[in-house]
Formats: sequence, structure tokens, C-alpha cells
Amino acid sequence: MQTQTGGSNGDNVPLYAPCRKLSIGDPFRWLKMGWQDFKRTPWHSLAYGLAFVFFGWLLLYFAWANENNALIVSLLFGFLIMGPVLCFGLYDISHQLEQNRKPTFRHERQKAFNEMGLERLFATMMSMLLVLLFIVLSIIAGIEPEFGQTTGSYVVASLLIATIFACLAFCANVFTLPMILHLDTDGATAILTSINAVLRNTRVLALWALMIFVFTAVGFATALIGLAFIAPVLGYATWHGYRETIITKG
Repeated sequence: MQTQTGGSNGDNVPLYAPCRKLSIGDPFRWLKMGWQDFKRTPWHSLAYGLAFVFFGWLLLYFAWANENNALIVSLLFGFLIMGPVLCFGLYDISHQLEQNRKPTFRHERQKAFNEMGLERLFATMMSMLLVLLFIVLSIIAGIEPEFGQTTGSYVVASLLIATIFACLAFCANVFTLPMILHLDTDGATAILTSINAVLRNTRVLALWALMIFVFTAVGFATALIGLAFIAPVLGYATWHGYRETIITKG
């Protein structure tokens, strides 16, 4: 990809693609478009959704078996931090639908392998952020109650720290992997593009982040079963958000 210079208002800032100015109703339209993609490929979508449920159960069992409150808190925010990496195949489904092609697992695997270097680097960065989150939460273990119990100070401290980590991760990754998949761009350009889009559309993308959090929480409240539907729709919606936000030539 040829590096774009400057944002949509003409600033001469290098190394990121420009973005459009969004309106507050856009995230709701992205969700509608995501649901339409789900309906066009229901079984394909559910295959990815059930993978989210399975690995979520596996991680939740691991947290429960270790009787670790910090690990359970990290799980919820870990889905928000690692979500874009896990949704890479979903982005490709929306991309194939956009090109009026029938989505195939083979194409998604090939695309993942083609971008494996950048995707692995990005996943490593997000994993390190998640591990750091868990370490920080564990540091406050001095006010951690017994497993299965809560105290006001522990809940406030845990949620505050986890929210800060999730916000940083959201700014850096909301449109990063869709851009890498779409334009085969380098990771630095994609991350800077994502950060620039958030800075220029803070109010709208803050609403989008809140919607992702709420839907993810609903998925957890349904014993993760709801994620079978929620995760694919959010993945597709993020792709459409990227396409409507980032100005590209393709």
C-alpha cells in the first residue's frame, strides 16, 4: 500500500490513511449490516461463533479451576483486547460478500496464511497487553477477596485498570487487522491509521466501543452461548465500520 499523508482535514501527518468524519448513528448501521452478513452466511458464521464459545468455556474453566478472580476479570476484557485477532476470518467473510463471492473456509485460511507474519506480530502485541493486564490485576491481590467473593475496592480497582487497558487496545486495533487484510499494509501504518480514526471520531467510536462491551457482556451473561451469534455480527460490523471510516483506493 502507498502510504497516505494527512487526515481528512488536510493535515500533513505521515504514515496513516485518512479517515471520514462519522455520525453518531453510524455504529447502529454497522450492526445492521453485520446482522445482514450473518443472515447471508448463517452456518459459516455459526462455525466461527461456536469457536468463540468453546474457547471461552475453556478459558473460563481454567480461571475457575485456579480460583483466580483476576483471571476471570481478565477474561472479559481479554475478549475485547483479542477480539480483532480472533475475528480475522470474519472480516474476510464480509470482504468476500462485498465482492459478491461465496465465502469459503479455504479462502479465509489462505488469507490468514498470507498475512500470517503481520497477524502473528499483532496477536503477540495484544497478548502481551493482556498478560500485562493480568499481572497488574494480580499486583492488587492485597485487596483481593476470597475467590467467589467481592469487595467494593477490589471491583473498582480491577474494572478501572482493565478499562484503561481495553481503551488503549481499542484505539490501536479497532481497524488495524481489517486494513491489513484489505490492503496488505504494514502493521505500523495500520495501527497509526486506527489511532488517527479514533482521535478524529472519538465520540462515535467511543459509542462503538461501548456497544462492543455491552454485547460482549451479554454474551458472558448467557454462559457464553450468546457469543455464537454476537461475535460474528460484531466482526462483520467492524469490517463495515472500517470500510466506512478509512479512506482507501480499493
